[in-house]
Amino acid sequence: MPLSGKFVLPVFFLVLLVGAMILGPAIYFAVGMVWHVPFHRAMDRAVLISAVAALGLFWPRIPLGELWPRGRGAWMDLALGYFIAAVSIQAMLGFNLAMAGFTSAHLDAGQVAGRLVLALVAALIAPPLEETVFRGFLQRELVRGLGWRAGWVLAAAIFMLAHFLKIPVELDTQPVHGWSGATALGAAFANFGHDLLRPENIGKEANLFLIGLILGGIFLRSGTLWLNAGLHSGWIIGLLLFTGLTRPVQPPYVAGFGGDILSSLSTAVVLVLLGLWLWRFYRHPSIVPETGPAPSPGTGPSAR
Repeated sequence: MPLSGKFVLPVFFLVLLVGAMILGPAIYFAVGMVWHVPFHRAMDRAVLISAVAALGLFWPRIPLGELWPRGRGAWMDLALGYFIAAVSIQAMLGFNLAMAGFTSAHLDAGQVAGRLVLALVAALIAPPLEETVFRGFLQRELVRGLGWRAGWVLAAAIFMLAHFLKIPVELDTQPVHGWSGATALGAAFANFGHDLLRPENIGKEANLFLIGLILGGIFLRSGTLWLNAGLHSGWIIGLLLFTGLTRPVQPPYVAGFGGDILSSLSTAVVLVLLGLWLWRFYRHPSIVPETGPAPSPGTGPSAR
């Protein structure tokens, strides 16, 4: 019997959390037989695996063929996403370098190679999964229940909040038991509110919310996720390499904005301008009408 729409998201989050509690210690002990892995990283992987597994419960509600269509248009959208990411990252870097100086992190060749590999792996794995979860599933469900405007904004807020729900690194020094997954998630939620209210995180919160709006807006316009994947992947490469290879030489000028590229006020300006341009440029009226309520993304006729 199909699950009622109003229960889909609560069940999804419940399965995700319970699955992560169980998988975290299991991954830690299984991988630990080959090489040492910090417990907080094992929990991070457990959350990701659990999210994908939870999506499996609602696979009929996720039209992968519409979200990730094949063909020349898909490759063009992916390439366009990378191009837009490259241009916008250059603008962010230029403004940040002009407003607050950065210097080299003075890493050796091995450390630089490690940062590069980390950025490339994250850029290949995270965007398809995150876009499928946050836009292809969560935003679609919220749009169905709340309408496209409220669903779009709420999905962007959830995307921002998810980046502040982190497993504390301090747990790596404690013994790991079968119930440590529940302890880790409890500690993550305990720190969650405190991190959100810290003044120095205001800029990061604002910019992550803007990124969520931009990616969600592109999805509303196109109904597919290829452009999102290219843009998201390009941003990850640029942000991870810049923050991994440089350090700010002075404190931020404005409290809450600065200190790193993702938190700066100049990045917010670039994101606002980029979002406005994309909303006007990447327009598919057959999927999102200019007036009246919008149908769920991906349900309208193809605009290609």
